[in-house]
Amino acid sequence: MSALLWVAAMLAPTACVTPPRIPAAAESISALAGEPRIVAVHYHDLGTRGPLRDDAGIVRVRSVQMAAPTGLIQDRFVQSIRSRLGLPQIRSVPEPRFAYSPRGLVPDASHLKRTFGRGLAFDFYSPWRYLSTGGGSLGGPLTVQARLVRLDDLSVLWADSCSFDAGSFPNPLLFTRIANVEQLYTPTALARAAGCADTLVARLLGTDR
Repeated sequence: MSALLWVAAMLAPTACVTPPRIPAAAESISALAGEPRIVAVHYHDLGTRGPLRDDAGIVRVRSVQMAAPTGLIQDRFVQSIRSRLGLPQIRSVPEPRFAYSPRGLVPDASHLKRTFGRGLAFDFYSPWRYLSTGGGSLGGPLTVQARLVRLDDLSVLWADSCSFDAGSFPNPLLFTRIANVEQLYTPTALARAAGCADTLVARLLGTDR
């Protein structure tokens, strides 16, 4: 993948329509226990790692490109599903993936098929937002989109989303390299993100009614 295509993928429009909800069929849930290959992946949630100032103290970057903490949400979701459905075979992939999203919609699942081949994949995606280096808000709730994709034929067995209010952000540490997006969130916001993961679990299992 060329550098130009990578930039285009990372800067895909953030103002997109939330994909339609696809409830999981009961047989899809029951079939999870017999599926030997299940992975869970998330997409890059931090595009600006800093430091945001140079050695002379001049701010070189005016905003931080970021999304919801999809890695945290993925981990909590997987832990809950493992516990509630008895699925130790789910592999939670720690490395984020690039979201190649046509027209700013959901990521193209064919890239998951190329990497993992067969089986099932849960994926977690959040559109980019921009946080000013002065801190503040992101201009509205953050949305996380989740899917269960059968990689053999790329059929979507389940799709849903959750949203949470991240509140106000403190000033990013301008001289520090940002290791992960969770550094930017307050403890209250991270707790809300964890609640977002719980909502996704409930919607997958149909217990949110």
